Amino acid sequence: MKEQIIKWMTDFVEQPNAKLGNWMPCPFARRARLENKIEIVKGEDAFNDCLRELDWSDKDVYVFWYPTEQYTGQQITDLTKQLNERLMPMNIVVLDDHPDNIETINEVVMNFGQATLLIVQQLDELTRASEQLKQKGYYDHWSKHNLDEVVNWRDR
Repeated sequence: MKEQIIKWMTDFVEQPNAKLGNWMPCPFARRARLENKIEIVKGEDAFNDCLRELDWSDKDVYVFWYPTEQYTGQQITDLTKQLNERLMPMNIVVLDDHPDNIETINEVVMNFGQATLLIVQQLDELTRASEQLKQKGYYDHWSKHNLDEVVNWRDR
């Protein structure tokens, strides 16, 4: 599955998209991948995987993947909320991607679709990157709903 995730990154996440104003879905993904700053790991237990101590000196992003049938979309939504309530005060944020929870930005489906993903990052780094993108117009093609669901909730 690691190979499929990398292929999705190179074929979709790192490619400019006209419906996103010719922005890549994640403008920082390519550099992070090429600099080996992303660790992709088959997870065992989503809650405990995200709570374990992660080495932020070497990696910027941890991607835990799980077979789709291991968790429902609602279970992942609830689990991510619980994790963020616990981890955000420690400067860690968890983003989720489940095939049943379709995320669409300006008609572009952003999901990986082949597995459930939990993407773990340092909150201050994600916020800094998001602010840089905002200043450059990255979010100009996003609806208020998309901004609230993907970005603004982290400031609350």
